[in-house]
Amino acid sequence: MSATGSAGVELLTRAVLVACSALEEAQEELCRLDSIAGDGDEGFAMANAARGLRAQISQAPLGDVAGLLSAVEAKFADAGGTMGALSFVLFHSLGQVPDLGSEPLTAETIAHLLATAEDSVSSFGGARRGDKTIIDAIAGARDAAEACALRKDSTSETLTRSAEAAKKAASMTASMVARVGRASRLAEQSRGTIDPGAQSFAIVLSALAQTYVAATGADYRTHT
Repeated sequence: MSATGSAGVELLTRAVLVACSALEEAQEELCRLDSIAGDGDEGFAMANAARGLRAQISQAPLGDVAGLLSAVEAKFADAGGTMGALSFVLFHSLGQVPDLGSEPLTAETIAHLLATAEDSVSSFGGARRGDKTIIDAIAGARDAAEACALRKDSTSETLTRSAEAAKKAASMTASMVARVGRASRLAEQSRGTIDPGAQSFAIVLSALAQTYVAATGADYRTHT
């Protein structure tokens, strides 16, 4: 990620594998959150996609960023359901970013990737900030990354702050009333529970950030 070429692909692959493990570990938590307004199977879907992706990478490591992202989007598309579709759109949009993987990862690049993710997922699903969806976590990370880019922060600092912002934004969805999707039918009853999609995104971004920081020798700090 900080490196280009094969070194960058190796680091990104390692980060993806860590994210897969994090989703598998969060299976019960995500199922519990999803059971409030959904089928209660988001944790299974995300964990199954993660296991499939991990198995594919272990059998035949992918040689470039485009190939890796293509594998990620395909596995999560196969997961089915709303989160499967949204995950596909998210990763597919990132795969369309020009020169991704050919240049060092910077605060500006991270901000651009998160902006692309928010805009693409929002356009596909119709959700906006404050609707109690995955968008809230993406938006929190995007805002943090854009602030880091303005300050010219390091890549490690930007990823750390973005991951913490996503986690905080996901937690804040518990105080919101769902406005779109199946959960919106519950109206006020949807308040009090974290949105599972937002939590999934926060889990993945945190895993990616920790992997990058560990690989580059920086300290992964928690910011408030």
